Amino acid sequence: MKERNAVFYVKTCICIFMLIIYASDVQRFFADSILTLFYLLLMFVIVIMMIPDIYREGKGFKDNPKTLLLIPLGILLIFIFDNLLMENFVEPYLFKAVGITPEDANTERVFEMIRSNPVFMVLMTCFIAPIMEEILYRYTAFGLISKKNIIVAHIITAVLFGLQHVIEAGVYGGDVTQFINIGSYIVYSLIMTNLYSKTKNLCIPIVIHILINSFGVMFMLLTYQ
Repeated sequence: MKERNAVFYVKTCICIFMLIIYASDVQRFFADSILTLFYLLLMFVIVIMMIPDIYREGKGFKDNPKTLLLIPLGILLIFIFDNLLMENFVEPYLFKAVGITPEDANTERVFEMIRSNPVFMVLMTCFIAPIMEEILYRYTAFGLISKKNIIVAHIITAVLFGLQHVIEAGVYGGDVTQFINIGSYIVYSLIMTNLYSKTKNLCIPIVIHILINSFGVMFMLLTYQ
C-alpha cells in the first residue's frame, strides 16, 4: 500500500507541475532551447505513465456498456452549445459589439504549426495533446479539487482550460479581445468535466477530445489544400 501511495503521489506531483506549465503557457518561452525537448519528453512521459490509470477507468465500459453512448452525446452537446451557440452566435456578437473582426488566435496558431510541421503536429494535436489535457484538467485538476468541493472543481477546471487556450494572445500578445473566445472553451470544458464526473471514466472525454480535434485538423487540412 505504501508503494502504491508513493507512486500515486509522484504521478500527482508530476501532473500538477505540468498543469502549471501548460495552463500558464510558459512553454512558449522555451523555443529553440533544451527546455523544449524536456517539455516534449515530459508530455510523452505523462501520457505513458497514466496509461494504467486510463485503462483501469476504461474498464467502466465493461461494467456499463451504455456509457459508450455518452461519446456521441458529448460530441453532439459540444457541437450545439460550443460550436453553434458560442462560436457562431455569442462570440461573433461580442466581437461585433466591440467593433472588431472575430478571430481565434489559438486556432490560427495551431493551423500555422500544422502547416509548418504537419506530421508531428497532427500527432500532437489529434492524440498526445487531447490525452494529456484530459489527464491534466479532468483527472488531475478536477479530480483533486472535487474531493473538497465539486462545484468549485467544475469552475476552476473550466477557467484553467479556457485561459490556457487564450493566454498566449490575450496576455503575452497583449490582445485582450482574445478573452472573448474563452467562453467557448469554458463551455467545452464544462461538458467534458460533467461527463467525467458522472462516469469516472477518463476514456470518455479522451475519445471525444481526440475525435473533435481530429475533425478540426481534417477541416484545416482540407481548407489549406
